[in-house]
Amino acid sequence: MIHSAYYNLSQACRYLLAKDIPHIITVHDLIHELFDEKEKQIRETRQEILQNAKAIISVSNNTKFDLLNIYPSIPEDKVFVIHHGLGADAWSNSENNESEHKYLLYVGHREGYKNFKILMPTLKQLRKKYPLELIVVGPKPSVIEKELIAKHNLESHIKFYGEVTDEKLSGLYSKCIAFVYPSLYEGFGYPIIESMSKGAIPIASKTSCIPEVIGQAGIIVDPNCSNSVVEAVYKIIENENFRKSLKTSSITRSREFTLEKNVQETISLYKKVLSDEI
Repeated sequence: MIHSAYYNLSQACRYLLAKDIPHIITVHDLIHELFDEKEKQIRETRQEILQNAKAIISVSNNTKFDLLNIYPSIPEDKVFVIHHGLGADAWSNSENNESEHKYLLYVGHREGYKNFKILMPTLKQLRKKYPLELIVVGPKPSVIEKELIAKHNLESHIKFYGEVTDEKLSGLYSKCIAFVYPSLYEGFGYPIIESMSKGAIPIASKTSCIPEVIGQAGIIVDPNCSNSVVEAVYKIIENENFRKSLKTSSITRSREFTLEKNVQETISLYKKVLSDEI
């Protein structure tokens, strides 16, 4: 049996597939199909791989919905939702810390659909009432980002930390006012459960799989409305009981996404494929 994590199949993998070895493929998202200008060519290439797969793992219900919508010829009963999960040590530093240094936290890439740009007017508006900063973990700022930051006069209030250690990131998660995730589309959104495992309160978009992952643990906002993010931050800062409740809910919700559960469900699927139950 072959289990591929992406569509770029190796020569060895293609050789085995030609020998009718059962193939499982994991679909993480449909970003290329939805956002790439060359999506027609992408769909044609992937259609054949998906069609010939014995089973397909989708990392969220929303990704499964998108998959079946974009590739309607794929039978629904061969698509299985298995969420990503965190290792057992993810909750080792889960504390309801209150930081004296008030900041919002953003983690990850920031290109296009990640919608990072909306955080500029958001932070500018927030700073009229509270002396907040935005800490960014991920790639160095691009020229365009620097220009956008300068346009909003936020050069002194946005800190780019680059890549950090797991220990450092854990501390940033646990002490932030909120973890902001304004992405327009995600297949799963792993940083969300990672942040929640440390007690961070996610403020994230009402799009794609994000509400599915967050549940009742964070605040869902309109990703195209800066004011909705601003109001969410105000509520967290100004309502102590609400803030503490969400921190606890975040940790509780994150425990529903474990690596152990992911492995067990994956092994179960392997057994079904090998026994020709699918």
